[in-house]
Amino acid sequence: MEERLRPTKTGIFFIELMIAVGIFSFCAAVCIGLFVYAERTSRDDADLVRAVTEARNLSECYKAAGGDLEGAAALAGGKVENGCLTLRYAGDWSMVSYEEDEAVFTLTISKEGDEMGAARLNVESPDNPSILSWPLDVLEDVS
Repeated sequence: MEERLRPTKTGIFFIELMIAVGIFSFCAAVCIGLFVYAERTSRDDADLVRAVTEARNLSECYKAAGGDLEGAAALAGGKVENGCLTLRYAGDWSMVSYEEDEAVFTLTISKEGDEMGAARLNVESPDNPSILSWPLDVLEDVS
């Protein structure tokens, strides 16, 4: 008489366990990807908020100086070169000197056209050459 091997339930359990582990691994990989994307987006948004704040401060200095780049540089702590006012910032948005080569963000004001006080403010970084760009005008139209 031949002895028959009875199938055990451990084989089916092992297959179910491997499928569950595979599904869990896939879901974990998707979640990690989403967390990385959320962190990058949060960092970019924080830089944009800080860029807007610094750009507003610089534009107010420009307006307070009456459209004079040298006067705005004295107020904001920047440097005028080639007809442009430039401020340089490190990655944590602390101002850096012009001799150091660690600037991550650059704010520039350049005169635009022949109008009195008309200029353009740009915020740039090596990763994003145009974080934001604003037209400036010393004489605002309040009509």
